[in-house]
Amino acid sequence: MSSLDKKRTEFESGDLRYQGPNRVVFLAVIMLAVVGVTWFVIASRNTARIPLRWEAGTYNIGRPVSYKDNETINMVDVSNQAIGGNIILDLKAIVQKRLIYSTTPYEWNGVQKALTAYLTPSGNLVVAMSMCEPCRSQRFHITGKILICNTCGTRWLLADSRGLSGGCTQYPPERLPFSVKDGKILVPEKVVKEWVPRTLNTGMKQ
Repeated sequence: MSSLDKKRTEFESGDLRYQGPNRVVFLAVIMLAVVGVTWFVIASRNTARIPLRWEAGTYNIGRPVSYKDNETINMVDVSNQAIGGNIILDLKAIVQKRLIYSTTPYEWNGVQKALTAYLTPSGNLVVAMSMCEPCRSQRFHITGKILICNTCGTRWLLADSRGLSGGCTQYPPERLPFSVKDGKILVPEKVVKEWVPRTLNTGMKQ
């Protein structure tokens, strides 16, 4: 039998006939699609924004702030004063320390409420409640340009509080209204006094 006749016989018997896509390749494509959809759903859930309860204060110190990638900045405890319906923090202390922690006389569920304040790389001042609401941690640190919870390790961008990774990305320290006058930061005392953690999607009770 000639080579041509042999190939014709093999084709007619199905040995050389097109059998369609390889099953392994087909299954691999399906698995990649499932993984992709799952990742998108999880990413969308973890980065969803919680509605704002207040219009956060805005203030810029007039210059950018340098944060080195390998530098860690821990919270520095500072005092505050309650005068004329405001909790007053010293702006100079925040400019010098870059990340502060300040307890208040008010409590929620047996926990003393505290404020935090820090500067973004562009020089914007952020004043917020010092709590990672899902895990209840009140302490944070900065590494590079990222704010990190000391307890759960959730990471947020300093610039806009956008969640990057971790279990509490939807709940960065809640930004508060404030004003700046004569080198002092004025936070409405009523807001801090009445503050409670935001309703959690995880089902945890306030």
